[in-house]
Amino acid sequence: MGKITAYLIKAFRGWERSTQLAFITAFVLLLISFVVVAASSGSLRQNALIGFVGLIFALQIIFMWGNRSMVTAYTQAQRRYLAEDFVAARDILERHLSAGKSDVSSLTLLANTYRQLGMLGKSEEIVKKALALRPFDHFPLYSFGRTLLIRGLYAQAVDTLRQAIEAGAPSIVEFDLGEALYRNGDYDAAAEVLERVRDPRQEPFRLLMTDYLLYKMGRSAVPDVDEVNAGINYWRELAIRFAETSYGHTLADDVAFMQSLVEAK
Repeated sequence: MGKITAYLIKAFRGWERSTQLAFITAFVLLLISFVVVAASSGSLRQNALIGFVGLIFALQIIFMWGNRSMVTAYTQAQRRYLAEDFVAARDILERHLSAGKSDVSSLTLLANTYRQLGMLGKSEEIVKKALALRPFDHFPLYSFGRTLLIRGLYAQAVDTLRQAIEAGAPSIVEFDLGEALYRNGDYDAAAEVLERVRDPRQEPFRLLMTDYLLYKMGRSAVPDVDEVNAGINYWRELAIRFAETSYGHTLADDVAFMQSLVEAK
C-alpha cells in the first residue's frame, strides 16, 4: 500500500498545475458528495449518489490525462538510443531487466545498445536471450545479424539476416543483407540485392554504401563528391568504433577510398 501511495504522489507532482487543481477539486467534491449520501435520504440522497459516481469517473479521466506523458522504461531507453545517448539507454534497460522485467523488445534494444558501445560479446549474449524467448522474431534476428556482420562472421550474418527478412523484417534490412553478401564474397547475390533495394530517397549513409559497393562490383558509376560528403561520417564513425574487428579494418579501407574521391576533386 505504501509503494502505491508513493507512486501516486510522485505521479501527481509531475502533472501540470491545471490538472492538479482539477484533481483536487474533483476529490473535494467527491468527499462532500459522500457525506451527503451518508447523511441524507430521498431525492437528495439519490442526486448525491449520482454525483458521487460521476465524480469517480471524472477522477479516473483526470488521472489518465495527468499520466498521459508517462512512458515505459523501454520507450525511455528507445528515445535515448535514437538520440545516440547509448550509455543512458543502457543504464535504463539494465535497471529494467535487473528488476526481473525481461521481454524480447527490451533485451533486443539492450543488445543493440551494447553493440553501439562496442561491447559485441555482451550484445551477442543478450540477443541470444531474446531469441530464446522468441526464435522467429525479426527484431532480435536482425540485431543478431548486425552483430555477426560487425564481428566479421559474414556467412553467419547472411543466414541470420535472411531469417530476419523471412520473419517479416522491414525491407531496409535487405541493405544489410546486401552488405553481408558482399563482405562474404557473394558478389552476384550482393549486386542483385543492392540493385533491388537502392532508393535515392534512403538515408545518405545507406545510399552511399549501396552505390560504393555496386561500384566496387562494376555495377555502378563511382559515387560523386556530394554523395560521399553526405554519407561518409556514419561509416567513418563505425570504422573507429569497431576498429578492433576485421569488419572495422575493412570498413576503414572503404572510408579511406571514399575520402580519396573527395580529395581528388
